[in-house]
Amino acid sequence: MDIVQTRLGWIDPRLMAVIEKYLKKIPAVNAEIEKEYDSIMGELDGSLKPYRDSFPAFAQIPQAGIGREEIIGEMEAMREKEESRWKDGFVSGAVYHGDEEHIRFLNRVYALNSQSNPLHSDLWPSTTKFEAEIVSMTATMLGAARASDPICGTLSSGGTESILLAMKTYRDRARDQKGITRPEMIAPITAHAAFEKAAQYFNIKMVRVPVDANFRADVAATRKAINGNTVVI
Repeated sequence: MDIVQTRLGWIDPRLMAVIEKYLKKIPAVNAEIEKEYDSIMGELDGSLKPYRDSFPAFAQIPQAGIGREEIIGEMEAMREKEESRWKDGFVSGAVYHGDEEHIRFLNRVYALNSQSNPLHSDLWPSTTKFEAEIVSMTATMLGAARASDPICGTLSSGGTESILLAMKTYRDRARDQKGITRPEMIAPITAHAAFEKAAQYFNIKMVRVPVDANFRADVAATRKAINGNTVVI
């Protein structure tokens, strides 16, 4: 779909899906789409699997286990190849603090808590303490002192789960408070993939809007997309 859309410019994804379906029935067009698709996949395959010829790969559990030192050795070799790619500071949204002393501190924290499980707070009450304090500190930063309703929160495993939980909350709130049973989400075409995942997981209709030259969501298109089933923008 992206290949065809690149040629035609921005089109509503639902309309684009219909157009692509019929375009693929034309042999010449389908051949061009497949050619570009194969080219893209070939480039991705090489960039996503750079160790194919450098380290052994396992498609199934090996008959004999691999020694711990060998495993550590391979991991250290890979780390050396990858370290410079992020330590120079030219990555976005992946590493937020590359200071060596801080990394050593984090590694020690991870080691101390490697066996803890927040699901069993009776065994690891420290996890409940940490979570409550993080939620409270975050709420304070966001103006909890001025809130009239009780504030609660939960920790997630990362950005994607945070987005999923937020979208589920918007869906549930709209259903419980407004009786919306066919929820819709409005998002720009550049939105994080997790919003699409949330739409699929929680049965929320995704409504895409274009972005302008500065990659900001088109306000007029967003306003036009709002309706009685919109639960989140």
